[in-house]
Amino acid sequence: MAEVTIPTFMRGKDKIMSLSDAVKTFIKPGTCICPGGFSYTKKPFALAREVIRQNIGDLFATMNGGASIVDFWAGAGLVKLLDTTYIGLEGIQPVAYNIRRSIQDGTIDVEDYSNYGYGLRTVAGRYGWPFAPLMSEFGTSLCEHDTFKKMGLRGKKADGSWIHPSVAPERMAVVEDPFDGWGLRPHAFKGGDGTSNKTNALEQVRESTAYTGKKGVKVILVPPILPEVTIVLAQRVGERGTTRIEGILGPDAEQAIAAKNCIVQCEKIVSEEELRAQPYSNTISMMFIDAIVEVPFGGFPGQVSYYYDYDWDFWRNWAQLNRKPKDEVKKFMFDWVMEDEWSFLTKRPGDGYPTITGTKGLQRLFELRADAMYGYKPGLARPL
Repeated sequence: MAEVTIPTFMRGKDKIMSLSDAVKTFIKPGTCICPGGFSYTKKPFALAREVIRQNIGDLFATMNGGASIVDFWAGAGLVKLLDTTYIGLEGIQPVAYNIRRSIQDGTIDVEDYSNYGYGLRTVAGRYGWPFAPLMSEFGTSLCEHDTFKKMGLRGKKADGSWIHPSVAPERMAVVEDPFDGWGLRPHAFKGGDGTSNKTNALEQVRESTAYTGKKGVKVILVPPILPEVTIVLAQRVGERGTTRIEGILGPDAEQAIAAKNCIVQCEKIVSEEELRAQPYSNTISMMFIDAIVEVPFGGFPGQVSYYYDYDWDFWRNWAQLNRKPKDEVKKFMFDWVMEDEWSFLTKRPGDGYPTITGTKGLQRLFELRADAMYGYKPGLARPL
């Protein structure tokens, strides 16, 4: 009887790895890595801490939707290139300070897109589009700066290979709209010109010679994101990789599908049958998942909907700590993560920063548990 070969994406429990092995297997110095989640929500912090423990440097971080993980890596001195949009820490700190001063002192070289532009790049990566069209960058300085080109990272080598396989040959391209603005909304229908919205200034746009020197409607094309590794956090993952993310969704699915490899950190590994009972509720197919890491409370100090809230007291303290001299912050980051994740989760919550209730370790984690009805912890103090 012929031996049956199981497709790679159907592999079973060999996708389940320890935190250490998953990071060691897929993340190397210089890897283009894309953290999932949004802001403080569903960020794979356990994986981020393990990257620090293994001291994996020269990272190329690409991300949309908040900078908390990359700010940790920048504080540890592990980031070299950054391709992003918003680099703030939401309400606690408008600009993520470790990233900001690393850009200012030349430690990190950065490419910047609008949130919308980067979002379309993410969609293009998911669906295999060669590029995505938009117009929102027109009239801004985003069209003028090309850091990676100045660094000589774009294009191909003499042998035809990409100079940097994670850097597109062009940052943006401006082309003539082949439909002459027909797709712009609102539209002038047969009802007459009165049905057209004059505020979109379509006729003026048709007369403009900006960007190409020729009259006509222009469109910007942006390349897809193609991370080498995407890391995401989910509440439940099947033992073969079917992933279900609950609560507000960030760009996790798009980034996971666009990547060469995806590691999913989860609160709980469950049977595939449990998730197949409601297949329409699942977020990422097993075929896009290469490694599964189970780390309950591994999203601390961030939030995981229906499991636990973020530790606001930590983030308030972080906004002060990350302004200390770079050497002090770097030392803090390597000391803070401790020798392994279990030691971290049992000792670091509430340690070294004042909490309103004074709890520490596992007691602090349990205190942050979410109300199942709301998905977060009502009444959690969030003083500025």
